[in-house]
Amino acid sequence: MPVKIFLFLFLLSFPVNAHTFTGMIGFYDGLSHPVLGIDHFLAMVSVGIVSAQIGGRAIWTVPSTFVVMMIIGGILGMVAEIFLLNITELFIVIVEIGIVLSVILLGLAIAIGRKLSLTIMMFFVSIFGLCHGAAHGMEMPWAANPILFALGFSSGTATLHLFGVIIGSLLIKNNYSLFLLRFIGIASACYGAYLFI
Repeated sequence: MPVKIFLFLFLLSFPVNAHTFTGMIGFYDGLSHPVLGIDHFLAMVSVGIVSAQIGGRAIWTVPSTFVVMMIIGGILGMVAEIFLLNITELFIVIVEIGIVLSVILLGLAIAIGRKLSLTIMMFFVSIFGLCHGAAHGMEMPWAANPILFALGFSSGTATLHLFGVIIGSLLIKNNYSLFLLRFIGIASACYGAYLFI
């Protein structure tokens, strides 16, 4: 019975915007946001898993690119929020679509399970990093301490990337664990599709 109630609430609930303008006091709030926001959690861990699947220098270049582009996106989001108030609504819609697409496409990349081109992955990770950063950059002027929030958010993101690298490295060892990894990728992509709908 509890499973049916959970499924009912999960499938019929309205989508919630993960980006709110309250509760951003400092480092801890920034650190906890990527962990507690399921869309961010899935995207961050997926970046780590995909980088482990590619292997070699991608293990550190792909997550590092994401974090750097997220910081740049954060700065752009702050500028948009402060100086471009007339286009903020459109900007938010584009950014939210980018975040949802990051969950879908990174999940599919995990599910495919083949080594993807590092250049293509860096391109997509850069765009996804910009979107995730811009969403939080638009919130920065509302934060009590935006510098601490940004440091916490970047640290939380890097930690989740590392978590994903560990998961990916452990699960690419044999066919049984590869099946589990593909299931994780498909489940992530399905959740992203649910958010998109």
